Order: sequence, then structure tokens, then C-alpha cells
Amino acid sequence: MRIAELEIHDQVKEVLIRKGYVELYPPQEDAIRRGVLDGKNLVMASPTASGKTLIAELCALKHVLERGGKVLYLTPLRALAWEKYETFQAYSGIEKRGGGRIKVGISTGDYDSSTPWLENYDIIITTNEKCDSLLRHKAPWLGSVTLVIADEVHLIGDERGPTLEVAIARLRQMRPDIQIIALSATIRNTEDVAEWLKAEAVTTEWRPVELREGVLYRDTITFRDGSLKSLKKLHRVDALNIALNTVLEGDQALIFVESRLRSMSLAREAANALEGMEGILQQRLRRELEKVSDEILSYGERTRLSDELASYV
Repeated sequence: MRIAELEIHDQVKEVLIRKGYVELYPPQEDAIRRGVLDGKNLVMASPTASGKTLIAELCALKHVLERGGKVLYLTPLRALAWEKYETFQAYSGIEKRGGGRIKVGISTGDYDSSTPWLENYDIIITTNEKCDSLLRHKAPWLGSVTLVIADEVHLIGDERGPTLEVAIARLRQMRPDIQIIALSATIRNTEDVAEWLKAEAVTTEWRPVELREGVLYRDTITFRDGSLKSLKKLHRVDALNIALNTVLEGDQALIFVESRLRSMSLAREAANALEGMEGILQQRLRRELEKVSDEILSYGERTRLSDELASYV
């Protein structure tokens, strides 16, 4: 299914095409066939980069432009909230039917206020805790919300889960016809969440890039299919050695560690290693990284962590 074939606002199509979208991924097609653009609730569990956010964007814009409603996008983390804010800002110039243009707002702090200025925005991004605060303070504009998007909904089973669960329940009680879209890369109880939300469920392992699993032993990766890959010895830490070899091949690497402190330590070592590898970063890429560094510092309040991360980039 191509973007040009979708029953969405022409200005939305123009923005998507400018962003490089041509056709939908299979999980996105499945979600649309199940009626998400027609107002049906949806639980979508699919791998990272499989297109969940685009479905959220399409539904949000449909509510704002065709129903005149507000959209509430809930995330568990401030950093993720800022990321989604940047995503939706791409649509802020689109004209609404009743005049004016789409406005995107974000609020992730000040739990002691109803934040009345958010009433002036069409798409509002908040953390789960901020949404809980807004409900407790009875923010009047919440009655105008026609779509709620809950990101990382698998956290309902986490210690922070009750905050999200109660927020969704209260929003549904406030407005029974509200549409709910729940997104996650992994939900073990997809069917249970879908039943609770009276929603369609899209569950898939499809991903745009093949995922190969392997085991590293003495600078050689053995993959499941029996194939081998030898690595250059670029760093004493195995995880960084794999990552640096991957970057040298022109690809990206993502390392998962056990703590924030460890992530900062490895980020520092990775930055130092890349700096010492002559020619690995082209001048154009260096300029892009400098821009990313500036963006990190512009997100919300500056912290020691954000300052260090920006310096590593």
C-alpha cells in the first residue's frame, strides 16, 4: 500500500513524501486493514523500526484535521517525549479546517499544576506521570482529547505500570468514545491488553532489517546458520570491538549494558576510540554529529548526563 493511496489529508501526504515515505511496511498495512484509521482501538507489538510511530502519526493527524479533537501522546521517559515532540513538529505547519495551523506541545514536569497553556495545542506529548498529574488536577481540556497513544505499553507490567494503567482507565471513563492506540516492541500479554482495551491486536516479528544472532569467541562471531565472521582487534572491550568493526563497515551499532553508569563509561570509551581512528568520520558526518550534540543540549533541562552525552557525540 503506497502513501499516495491512503485516505489522509493531502498536506499530510506531502509531508510524508518529503520525509521519504513511499509505501507502508506490512505491520502498518495490517493496522490500517484492521480499522485503526476508522477509529478502532489498536494494540501494536512489533520490533523497533517496523513503523509503529507512523501509524500513531497518521491517526493523530486524522483526529486533529477531520474530527477537530486533541491527541494525547504518553511516554514513560522524558527523552522519549522530546523525541516524539520533534517527530510531530514536522506537521506543525499544516492548516486546520477551522483555521489556524496544527500546534504541538510538550510537558514533562511540574506535577503540581494543571498546565492550562496546553489547552492551546492540538497534539500534546507528556510522560505517564505528567498525565496522572493532569488528571488529578482535572485539566479541563482533557475532555477534548479524542485519541490517546500509549508508547512502550509493555511497562503496564512494570513497577511504574499502574500509573499508565490508571491514566488510561480514567481517560476512557471521562470519554467512553476515546480511541486508544497502544504501542510496544515487546508485549508478552498482547491479547490480554487488547481485550482490556477492546482493541484489535497486531503482533509481528517482521522487521525492515534482518536480525542475525551469533556468539563471539576470540574475535570470531559464529552465527546460527554456521557462518563465521572474523573481527579486527580494535578495542580491548569485546562489545566495543564489535561496535567499532560494525561502524568501520558503514553500519550502526547499539550496545545494551546493565546500568546508566556503565553506559556513560562505554560511551566515553567509544568516543575516544573513534576520535583516534583517522578517517573513520568524514567531515560531513562530523557536522551532523555536532548538530546532534546541540540537539541533546536543547532537550529540556540540562543535566550532567546530557552534558556528558553531548560531549561524547
